[in-house]
Amino acid sequence: MQDLLICEGSMKKSMVFGYVVALLFICLVACEKKSGNAVVIGKDYVAAVKQGEEIKDQRATNHDQWIVRVRMRDNGRTIEVRADRAQWEKLRENDQVKVTYRTGNYTGTVWDAEID
Repeated sequence: MQDLLICEGSMKKSMVFGYVVALLFICLVACEKKSGNAVVIGKDYVAAVKQGEEIKDQRATNHDQWIVRVRMRDNGRTIEVRADRAQWEKLRENDQVKVTYRTGNYTGTVWDAEID
């Protein structure tokens, strides 16, 4: 009986591992990496929510977020990029930056944007 339980547990682990690998593969195949020059058009800060506090901003999580809004020069697309605090403080509106990001092939959703 114990051998049967061990076998079922390892089978479930291998199935979960297979699903994770498949999801990563789909993401890599279904996303296209792009980069280009952009102009900073705005900055935003979202404070972390402490346990028990009322949520004032729907974007709030359990950690602070420094967001830089940029407009891509080649296609005019506006992208919100999560930055670290030092980078966020250094940037000003109208600064020229290089942005790398991924877009979904089917929906055009922007994933994993970062300022180089």
